[in-house]
Amino acid sequence: MTMSAPREVNQFRVDGKVALVTGGYGGIGQAVCNGLGAIGARVAVAGHNPEKAAACAEALRQCGYDAVAATFDALSPADVERMVDEVVNHFGRLDILVDAIGGQQEERAGSVTEANFDYIVGANLKTALFQGQAAARHMIRQGTGGKLVFFGSVRSQLGLRGRGFAAYCAAKGGLAILCKQLATEWAEHGINVNVLAPTFTRTPQAERWLDDPEFYRNLIARIPMGRIAETGDIVSAVQFFVSPASSFITGQTLYLDGGITATQ
Repeated sequence: MTMSAPREVNQFRVDGKVALVTGGYGGIGQAVCNGLGAIGARVAVAGHNPEKAAACAEALRQCGYDAVAATFDALSPADVERMVDEVVNHFGRLDILVDAIGGQQEERAGSVTEANFDYIVGANLKTALFQGQAAARHMIRQGTGGKLVFFGSVRSQLGLRGRGFAAYCAAKGGLAILCKQLATEWAEHGINVNVLAPTFTRTPQAERWLDDPEFYRNLIARIPMGRIAETGDIVSAVQFFVSPASSFITGQTLYLDGGITATQ
């Protein structure tokens, strides 16, 4: 007699679903792509660099996952829409968007430039809206619901003493409330919209901060669990948010921070 997996286990699978991961070849994005493939998703890896996107998609295929690369300019709503349409044309549908696009160029509040402010808000907030819009259009047309997951930060809630994070904090704070509104508007279509907000995560992109011994000591001292996030911590949370297990959760920001926002 063959026994089927318990319903509780199947609730964490997304077999056959199509997932688009933007920023999918970055330190967090690539780990997310692998994590989605591992729970059954077909994965589109998207970003502005065609060579990196293609390499990530090929690595996923080498693991036995169905994957394709896509290239786009995240700051162009028209190009976002084009890219999402191409992914849907390739796979025939879209069920999951994980937006790992973002950026930070540090400037102290007293010397923030208009150009840098516009870039940071654009890269972290504008891109999220138009990616969500393009993905939701297809999900609504399909009539089968969907999952949108955006990457925020503990900077959605906390400032950072001694550093120039004014534009970044403003953008990530805006993202948290934007996703509440998107969740409210698209709930009737069965679309869940949530934010994952990690603290510093061990990736190549974070090395310029984590390699500073004083900064690292001060950071760890503020985190009750005594460590920064690893990519595995992020992947597990993404897997939950894109799976049926989170079907009644929407409009939420989940802080992956070892307790830092609980103490500050």
